[in-house]
Amino acid sequence: MTGTSSIELPTTFALGGTDECTIRAMREDDASELCTLLPKMHAESQWLNYMPGEFDKDEQWERNFIHEQQTKHASILLVAEAKGAIVAIAGAGSPEFKRYAHHAELGLSILKDFWGKGLGRKLMNLLIEWGRTCNLHKMYLKVFDGNERAIGLYRSMGFNVEARLKDDFAKNDGNYGDTLIMSFYYK
Repeated sequence: MTGTSSIELPTTFALGGTDECTIRAMREDDASELCTLLPKMHAESQWLNYMPGEFDKDEQWERNFIHEQQTKHASILLVAEAKGAIVAIAGAGSPEFKRYAHHAELGLSILKDFWGKGLGRKLMNLLIEWGRTCNLHKMYLKVFDGNERAIGLYRSMGFNVEARLKDDFAKNDGNYGDTLIMSFYYK
């Protein structure tokens, strides 16, 4: 179940009209570009785990993270490229424990210029298909309450809210917000 061998990659498609986008497996040599991309993503969105300016991982840390994910029992890391650069990342992983190996947690992040062009749906479809080929029972994610664009996408793909973690994350303004846990069950 390791890696992306269970789904066909790379895949290329039209992104929101004329732009061409390719989704492929993340590689260790993406580390340098990711170290530039991730701080930009965090600065553009209030819906990601790191606050603006907080992401401080270096290239070696990123390489090690990618390598570690590639060697796990059930893990997938994807990048989407458009106009010669990485514009989105996505991934999912299942715990090593047999007791929890029937599910995986997923996450994704897209540069703001590429929101609303179908890229999130394409990445989610690939992650769901990967989970299906791994014979998972469910896939789940965490999303900040208030992130209506993402919640709408997840609902449209068959995810439902299973739990609400009250005052789970600190907002940029110092207040707290709830995190929703949304799950997709394979039939």
